[in-house]
Amino acid sequence: MGNHTIDLELTRAEVEVRELEARLRVVPMNDGALLTALERALALKRDRLQRLRSQHQA
Repeated sequence: MGNHTIDLELTRAEVEVRELEARLRVVPMNDGALLTALERALALKRDRLQRLRSQHQA
């Protein structure tokens, strides 16, 4: 059961990263604040995804 929970978390984290990557591609050029916020969120989500992948492989 524990592995199933990790699988779901990992899948959700991957989806969140892809969603943020897609959102970054359509940020208006004049919205620097939004761009910065999305880049920061993406960095945090990628870090979380990496941690989850490490747990999953262990």
